[in-house]
Amino acid sequence: MIASNRKVRFMAVDGDCRLADGRTVVLRAAGPADAPVIARLYVELSPESAHSRFQSGPMPSVLLASFAEVRPGTGCIIATAPDGQLAAEARFVPTGPGVAELAVTVRDRYQGAGLGRLLLSAIADAAHAAGLDRLQATVLIANSPMLHLLQRYGWALAAPTEGGTVACLEISVTGGMPGWPAGSAGQRVLVERRGWFDDARTAELRSAGKEVRVCTGPLLRSGRACPLVTSGRCRLAEGADLIVTMLPGTDPDCAAVLAAHERRWPERLAR
Repeated sequence: MIASNRKVRFMAVDGDCRLADGRTVVLRAAGPADAPVIARLYVELSPESAHSRFQSGPMPSVLLASFAEVRPGTGCIIATAPDGQLAAEARFVPTGPGVAELAVTVRDRYQGAGLGRLLLSAIADAAHAAGLDRLQATVLIANSPMLHLLQRYGWALAAPTEGGTVACLEISVTGGMPGWPAGSAGQRVLVERRGWFDDARTAELRSAGKEVRVCTGPLLRSGRACPLVTSGRCRLAEGADLIVTMLPGTDPDCAAVLAAHERRWPERLAR
């Protein structure tokens, strides 16, 4: 489990925001009329940024235009530069009860200035206001900036990593670790193990119809702490029917996680 359990502070929309390098942008909610400028942002991304955003090679402009549409139910926030150019956008698209797909796009010359963090805070706040609990992001595991951006919320792997390169990460819209899907039929199994990829045991749990979430555990040198250890709360652990821990016991931070489980839920713990 990663990140603290504190509530994330959200950014207000419809106002000027100063970035880390001193530049300013204006955040506001977007509507259907903004689709053409969003599509232009997509088209003008560098090949590297476009690949990180869409996990694919070059795409025709008509397809990018369809991705830019702001349809009913979609939450979308844009950041406009003083010259009127679109600097970034973030959106969520509901995919099921309480959950939506998340995407963040930042123009190349605005990357690294904290704009992604501002947008994520704003879109998470909008998702919470819309009655959502969780956001899922499909992320290249080589996309370090996006992984770092999501890290402060505390993410869990919600599905197997596709093709060895693309991970489905789930966050809570209010910070801390995400909870479990409402009404899930299968047994809820929290697997704690290092790495992006399912091992044989995790794959077997999925194939048996279990509702599986994978937490890669604390790694303090990278800024990932365990909220169960730091604050005594973790939605995944609290709601799990079974906790399968394969974290290295020789790591003091991981040993602290195991000790917390043994104190609170020894009957749910499997190794």
